[in-house]
Amino acid sequence: METWRLLTDGPGPAAWNMAVDEALFRLAAAPVLRVYEWEAPAVSLGYFQAAALAPAGRPFVRRYTGGGLVDHAHDVTYTVAAPRGHALGQLSTGESYSLLHQAVAAALNEIGIAAELSPSCEEENAACFQRAVKFDVLHAGRKVAGAAQRRTRTGLLQQGSILLPEPAANAALRAILPAAFGKILGFTPQAGTLDPAERALAEELARERYGTDAWNRQL
Repeated sequence: METWRLLTDGPGPAAWNMAVDEALFRLAAAPVLRVYEWEAPAVSLGYFQAAALAPAGRPFVRRYTGGGLVDHAHDVTYTVAAPRGHALGQLSTGESYSLLHQAVAAALNEIGIAAELSPSCEEENAACFQRAVKFDVLHAGRKVAGAAQRRTRTGLLQQGSILLPEPAANAALRAILPAAFGKILGFTPQAGTLDPAERALAEELARERYGTDAWNRQL
């Protein structure tokens, strides 16, 4: 069984959270699972969304992935980054999206929240959690987990958000999530940290991209 690096991060600024994700995507030579929190109840916009969609008075950041607006006030967020040559990167977008959400559903079921994957797409909506697309995670017929992917010739990045009916269960979910991913994808999570190159790139991206209006308000 292979080993994946596991990064478990406490609350961080919105710009830093997105910068770390992109740094992992660009530099990780092996798969990484990151589970993290938000320093303030920020909103993230999909790469192609207009800045005007962000709620007035709320801090927001533009993601490197697409998808819809996500409110990070009470959610559990995770990131998977893998080289394109890895087995996960060899799957189609739909196949990998389904597999990763099978892991999320397994974690939810493990903590007593019945979950299943959505079989089809619902009507388009700018807010991510107002609609479910195929292979999103449902609880009692409502979307509780969604994600967005970005792929290049060198890697795969999936940024996911899980919004529970009761946020009090977030800590239990964060604790079980790595093991659930490992069971479904066939790996052992091993706690790690950012290496110096990843940290340096994340600091640069937070300063010059995700912390700037030029990036966040470009549309």
